[in-house]
Amino acid sequence: MYTLAIRHAVKTGHATGPRTIRMQIAAAFGASAITHPAVWYLIPLLPSSFNNPYHSWLEYLVRAELFAFVVEAVYFSMLDTFSLRRAFFWSFVANALSAGIGQLSRAYFHWP
Repeated sequence: MYTLAIRHAVKTGHATGPRTIRMQIAAAFGASAITHPAVWYLIPLLPSSFNNPYHSWLEYLVRAELFAFVVEAVYFSMLDTFSLRRAFFWSFVANALSAGIGQLSRAYFHWP
């Protein structure tokens, strides 16, 4: 998702870089490399506000998605890939899509 958005931004003049496909893929991978370790290993360690397992899981989901949304948007903005406004838009789209696919996978395959 991010690679396509970056390619489009570069072609339309809304981004100054990265210009090569390899660097665009690396930038897209970098966003996940920054956020996924925290989402998988650090955020679950935070104490939950709820005793109910469903509410605890929902709280984790909200914390994780908000963290990824904000950090990835700032990351892309700092790379001059997108303006801050566009970075927040694309981060929202990518994380909403990821969360939606994750929920479908959880509902149908009981994973993750």
